[in-house]
Amino acid sequence: MRIRHMPTLLLALVLLLGACGGGDSSDGRSGDGSGSGDGDGELVVGGDLGLPDYFPSDFYVPDSVTIRGVSENPAANTMSLTGRYDGDGDAVRADMVSGLQAAGYELLVDDEDISVFIKDGVGRIRIRAREFLSEPTLTVDIDTWTDEQIAELRDISAEEIVVAGTGIATFGGEIIEAVGECYLKGPKRQFFAEDWSFSLQIDETRDPVYVYADITPPEGQGLTLDESAGADWESSPTQLRASGEMYDYTDESADNVDFTIEVTCAG
Repeated sequence: MRIRHMPTLLLALVLLLGACGGGDSSDGRSGDGSGSGDGDGELVVGGDLGLPDYFPSDFYVPDSVTIRGVSENPAANTMSLTGRYDGDGDAVRADMVSGLQAAGYELLVDDEDISVFIKDGVGRIRIRAREFLSEPTLTVDIDTWTDEQIAELRDISAEEIVVAGTGIATFGGEIIEAVGECYLKGPKRQFFAEDWSFSLQIDETRDPVYVYADITPPEGQGLTLDESAGADWESSPTQLRASGEMYDYTDESADNVDFTIEVTCAG
């Protein structure tokens, strides 16, 4: 049986409405229908299947799950798995979460409906175990993304952490010290002083890297980073630093001033 570009939900429906168990095989796996693609895609359905060769060799499926269908769509860089499970769906998904983490898969999301993993060389993996048309159904979808795409998803999904921070701003021969908070979300890091005397933002998720800084001296003028002059920067979860030139946006006739902002974030 060959069907191209089969979404997982439709795959599950096909299995529940049309698939039935086949005869035993020597390895305990059997199938009553199969298909092979020619590069456009593949769907294999059966009573008790094993993982196909295109699935990661270290992919964990609990023994309580009977794989009823697998599919691949190379054109869309996706692959899917559908099966039935014995017992409680939450317990089955928890078993898969534990097994995949042990195999080196990184858990991004784990809520009451879905578990989402990523792994370099594999992609994004979404897992659900729930009732579908009164049948306990496990569905697995893998987007076979590049490692660069995975890194972008990791950055987007990173949890924001807020910690205490202290900073020193040096500009035009003056120095301001301030305390505030660092907002850390993966490689997107920001510092804001409690009295708004200065701020620093460095976002490595953007290309080119986004750097912004401003200083409000006691005299009241407003200095902000002159992006056209470029800026040097360093960024880590504990240290932020930027230097370059600032202009006074309250006085267009004023000359640019050199600045350096250094921030230490609590570990």
